[in-house]
Amino acid sequence: MRQFLRAFVLVLAAVLTLPLAHAQEAGNGAGAMGIAAVVNEDIITVFDVQSRLGMFIATSGIENTPDIQRRLLPQVIQSLIEERLKIQEAKRLKISTTEPEVREAVSTIESNNNMQAGSFRKLLEERGVDMSTLFAQIEADVAWVKVVRQELRRNVLVAPEEVKNVLERLKANQGRPEHLLSEIFLPVNVNSSEGDVRQIADRLVQQARGNTPFAALAQQFSQSPTAAVGGDLGWVLQGELEDELDRAVGNMEPNEISDPIRSTTGYHILSLRGRRAAGAPDPMMSVVTLSQIYLPTSGGRAMSAAQIAQLSNTIATQVTSCAQMNELAARSGGPGSGPIDPLRVGGLPETVRTAVAPMPVGRVSQPLEVPGARLFVMVCTRQDDSGLPDQEQIAGKLENDKLENLARQKLRDLRRQALIDVRI
Repeated sequence: MRQFLRAFVLVLAAVLTLPLAHAQEAGNGAGAMGIAAVVNEDIITVFDVQSRLGMFIATSGIENTPDIQRRLLPQVIQSLIEERLKIQEAKRLKISTTEPEVREAVSTIESNNNMQAGSFRKLLEERGVDMSTLFAQIEADVAWVKVVRQELRRNVLVAPEEVKNVLERLKANQGRPEHLLSEIFLPVNVNSSEGDVRQIADRLVQQARGNTPFAALAQQFSQSPTAAVGGDLGWVLQGELEDELDRAVGNMEPNEISDPIRSTTGYHILSLRGRRAAGAPDPMMSVVTLSQIYLPTSGGRAMSAAQIAQLSNTIATQVTSCAQMNELAARSGGPGSGPIDPLRVGGLPETVRTAVAPMPVGRVSQPLEVPGARLFVMVCTRQDDSGLPDQEQIAGKLENDKLENLARQKLRDLRRQALIDVRI
């Protein structure tokens, strides 16, 4: 349920826009408080559209032109309609959001953009940007998280046979090339011009290759369901995409952004974030138990250089098992010496991690110089990563996938059942 736990979109610090003229013109002179759309009993004003359109453009950093505004206007209205539907459903279920939840969401936005607490709102106020459009979006997404948890999660069941089938498929695909991808998808249909869509795609590629995060562009512009999670496709096996996309990915390097790729339905922009063999074991996920001897070199318990030299020689030449390491640790080691409970290699401090990752069981390390001490470690047991998720992880992902599908279906149903009147 990861996209629901991300209860708001990533909004960049560069929100510098002023109210836009195009949406107001579309309102046939109705002014900022004119009605842009009606969703059941709720009204979306022209001002709402202006504010959201401004945020879309400012978030992406794309050029603010009448053509761009015209292209984005239907998507902006659709987003606002869906927000009203989410809030209405939450109210029907007597689900509410709280001010602390909204504040926490804003704080997370600041954290995601490396901003100090309170600086985001201050920046928006300085630039004359209305905060209500951001708060409305946050409120709708927080409410929708609660709706999904309360009303839909109980309808999700994962059968043991489903988990077994997934595990068998993963085993069969071990070793095949796999790509970590994100996407932006712009459809070409009867309501859009091929040239206009390609022009937007080219501009998005320029932005993505510049300083604008790909995830922010995907959230605001992509017409794929993955837009809710910043375009994240996850790990995709070679051959699972359409031929045009598969060929393009095969020619890309990690951290590369593709040119727009034309498929049968529209234009795709792909970001290749990584490449690996499917199901390849990850040494950082191996679980080890350790024994360590810590020889302090500074502080109140610091050993003399002679003591450290003598013990270092003893450890290097005489210790051949964890039992011996533990015995010497209890007798001569400093604080923290002795056995270490099971943990993943990736969770160790960098110096220790680098030494432990390739070490066989029962061999003592070279002396490791760490702050305030000389350290020796030995791997007592090692459980290597299989490269495959366990059954609990598979069941969790299946549950998330089903919940995401139910949530999208629920939103589509709400839209079909709603009385919606778009007036611009």
